Amino acid sequence: MEEEPVFVVYPGPIWGWAVACKGGTQSHVFTDKSVAINYAKSWAEANRPSRVQVETREGAVEDQWEFGPFAGNGA
Repeated sequence: MEEEPVFVVYPGPIWGWAVACKGGTQSHVFTDKSVAINYAKSWAEANRPSRVQVETREGAVEDQWEFGPFAGNGA
């Protein structure tokens, strides 16, 4: 069974806030924390089931959201 993706929002290395998928090689940097969180939530919603977590500079999780599997439409 594949592990669900985790999208992490964390302080950028120099400025702003970065968003990356754990285990991935790309990150996206934003100047505003709330914009970074909204981007991560949209990314997570498109890749359900998944999770978003916001980390401090020290790596502690300060907030997180779970996105469950898509509900089937019975078709």
